[in-house]
Amino acid sequence: MSVVAFVVHEGRAPAVETAELLRRDLQAESVETRIARRPDDVREERPDLVVSVGGDGTFLRAARVAAEADCPVLGVKVGRLGFLTEIEPGPDAMALIQAALDGRARVEERLAVMAEPADGNPFPTQWAMNEIMVEKWTRHRLVRLAVHVGDEYVTTFSADGVIVATPTGSTAYSFSARGPIVSPGVPCLVVTPIAAHMVFDRSFVLGAGQVVVLEVVGDEPGVLSADGREGIELPVGSRIRILAAPSPARLVSKDAAPGFLTRVRDKFDLPGDPPGTRPDVGGGR
Repeated sequence: MSVVAFVVHEGRAPAVETAELLRRDLQAESVETRIARRPDDVREERPDLVVSVGGDGTFLRAARVAAEADCPVLGVKVGRLGFLTEIEPGPDAMALIQAALDGRARVEERLAVMAEPADGNPFPTQWAMNEIMVEKWTRHRLVRLAVHVGDEYVTTFSADGVIVATPTGSTAYSFSARGPIVSPGVPCLVVTPIAAHMVFDRSFVLGAGQVVVLEVVGDEPGVLSADGREGIELPVGSRIRILAAPSPARLVSKDAAPGFLTRVRDKFDLPGDPPGTRPDVGGGR
């Protein structure tokens, strides 16, 4: 029997209702379903598919659950236009879930990242599909972060923080910090300072096989977070290693889904109209 785990935005009534309808329809097809709120919920009995019902924030939680279960994740969009949620509620969502369970759906692999202690304060390895971030602990202070790539020292940022983003995360917080938009098919890491108090405040785009080491220097501690989850304090002197995760995130996609650049155009309301959509203003006969 197939098993589907649902990760639901429980504070949004339409998401809860959509998940209940999908679970009922799946159970009628002899598919077992359950609600997963954290990765621990799927460690013993791993599902065949994780379904996110909500927006992009819910999808990031679901992707972490799916990574723990080593299975694909599918996003049902209940909310605003996002980059990650794939399909609207309704018959099409049920059809795509069934196609995924049958192995007929398209599955796209996305680079994920992880952070682990290099030395100093120990903490559990942190997994992220969008970004790993080290930021300041104290609101009105800056954090100083020395950046190394492998064994090579690059610079020390005095900033609100530093983001190490995946291509998927390049349209999230990294973009808000003036980082580049990167196509999801480009295997790379994007290192972007947040509000750097120095002349140089640009991003570095690195190969996916490179390892970024961030060291908390100066007088102020930092805080580590992965995809916006609860932070971990990093005392001065802490060093963390950020690198590509050994396995990619696997996203279920519908065949007729809009391309990445189309989503960028729609999300950011880029000027201009696609060819063939402009009204005829020539007045010709």
